[in-house]
Amino acid sequence: MIFDHSLHPSVLDQPEHQAEALAALSEHAAQLTSAAPKAAAVAANQVQIPLTTVSSLGNFDATIFIRFRGMPSAANPVPLMVDSGNTVLIVPSWESIAALPNAAATYQVLGQAQAPFGCPANVVRGPIDLVTSTGAPFTLANCVFYACTANNSDGKRTANFGAGNISPWSASGWNTPQNLGVTVRSPLAYSSLPYAVIDYAAATTVVNPSQAPTVAGGSSLTLYATRPTGFRMFDILRNRFIMSVKARSLTIGTTKTAWPGALPSPIAMVDTGGGPVLLSDPNQAISTTPWPPAAQNPDWTNDGQSIACESTAAALTVELGDSEVSYSYRIDPARLPPLDNRPTLVMCRQNEFLRGMNGMNIGGISALMNSILIDYANTQVGFKPK
Repeated sequence: MIFDHSLHPSVLDQPEHQAEALAALSEHAAQLTSAAPKAAAVAANQVQIPLTTVSSLGNFDATIFIRFRGMPSAANPVPLMVDSGNTVLIVPSWESIAALPNAAATYQVLGQAQAPFGCPANVVRGPIDLVTSTGAPFTLANCVFYACTANNSDGKRTANFGAGNISPWSASGWNTPQNLGVTVRSPLAYSSLPYAVIDYAAATTVVNPSQAPTVAGGSSLTLYATRPTGFRMFDILRNRFIMSVKARSLTIGTTKTAWPGALPSPIAMVDTGGGPVLLSDPNQAISTTPWPPAAQNPDWTNDGQSIACESTAAALTVELGDSEVSYSYRIDPARLPPLDNRPTLVMCRQNEFLRGMNGMNIGGISALMNSILIDYANTQVGFKPK
């Protein structure tokens, strides 16, 4: 099984590191399900779901644990990457679901399609139980999701909990499998609590500068019946296949740069995993010269898919917005663990992780500086400084 995504490089490349992280996640899942009190029910208006982070070389992703109806209580829940750059749920094994008691009555196969990241899959409707901090399950009823039926072309099954919210859902082909007449939304869009806050633990807990992976608790996804206050809210840009808002400006150190300048329709992808801010600069407003303090370019900048990259470890101020309001926040390297010359910003004439679009990916580093609210009821996303 592989945790896959498209908006940042893989956190764990080596098979031995992937196996090590999966073993640690399994142990962490067992602790969550055995140590938590078995409450009879979750609260009607708010529920907290623990997230477990996996980090290596300054990058990180978050993991959520789910259960299928009929799973033995002693069985560990299934770990899935929480990915705001994806908008659907992908589980690695339809066969495991089909083998559960009463599966045929509980899980309806709506058809077949290729899931994101390449697995042939069944498109399924049925309940998904999230592991909560109390030990009681929180159910996403009638969730429509992809369940892999075979490996992808890389010989892997994929696992991804897409938290992205887009407008309309048909902006991504993955949400409207061809000829099935069904819309596959983010699993959290099926929740009775439509407001989700992603809140990471301190950066020094989450981010590991060394290569051997670390697995850490202390982060959370909290669902609410009413929208929490204190967040600066923005309309999510329409007709984008990745959850995005408008990118307004970027300050490096104390210098407000010329970017985005005349760049047409610059976007800011809301990516809650990964590492530094990633930026495409086709007009070369800022990416032609080093910005002090210079940082080492990541290895992926040499793969031929990104062009003319420069990296900096400077403090950044990012300004986001929509047609009505704006919000600025500072990325302060002093709040991060020492990262051995790793960047806060990678700017390229063409950055592969912008997927051909103009703008920036605000990166997991931004999620360490802000709590992020995804409003599935009103197609908005909000930020609040941590």
